[in-house]
Amino acid sequence: MTDFTVVIPVRDRQGPRLRNCLRSIELQTVDAEVFIADYGSTPENYAETMKMAPGCRSHYHQTDKPWSLALARNIGLRRADTEYALVFDADLIMEPRVLESLLVIYMADPNTYISTQVVLLDEGAINPASIELPRDYEKLRYAKSSQRSEGWGGLDSAHRDWWNKSQGFDERMKWWGWEDVDMWKRASRAGLRRFRLSDLDIPETEVYHQWHPNVVLEARRLQNEEILKHITLNERMTKRTSTVKRNDENWGRWR
Repeated sequence: MTDFTVVIPVRDRQGPRLRNCLRSIELQTVDAEVFIADYGSTPENYAETMKMAPGCRSHYHQTDKPWSLALARNIGLRRADTEYALVFDADLIMEPRVLESLLVIYMADPNTYISTQVVLLDEGAINPASIELPRDYEKLRYAKSSQRSEGWGGLDSAHRDWWNKSQGFDERMKWWGWEDVDMWKRASRAGLRRFRLSDLDIPETEVYHQWHPNVVLEARRLQNEEILKHITLNERMTKRTSTVKRNDENWGRWR
């Protein structure tokens, strides 16, 4: 029996980072189905992505609208038919006991929301194109920097009932930034127990972020005012909106 759907939101993200991400899910000690939510890749890049993910469920929509991590995640969450569903960013790698450990927590109380702090790999510490799992898990452990992500990000997990009740991530948010913090706060308002997996000190449950240029710093360097504007708006909505539901009954559908 498959307990988990792992939703991976992408736009033109085929390559070694996604390959490593998919391989780490394949190596989990419990079974999971993978759902590729592709919002806006070129047809050619979508085809390349699916060559890397044979047998995975997917949904593809070609669009030139601004990227929305929230909407892409919701597209997969709405279609999840397992008991539990989690979103997992395409540049992350999970150690083999992540899903097993989530399942143990849910068996104690399914009314639980789980996120984590990810381990930020240093630039040049390990080349994503050279990673071969499971052989290189030990290399990842030694290559990690002393820095973790500051808050919550990349992995967000809950019972399917929560995703349906909350109607998913706030689809007013465009590009990326603040989605995870916002959902963490909304889960608290709804009375869910909350854990960060990284705080529980369970062996083989680290989540690693494969290095790439910081997207916010890149937007500033390139003076991309559209992206910077939306990140600011996402922050404002997170801090000023107190409702649990943010979307209507059409959440997780193509706009």
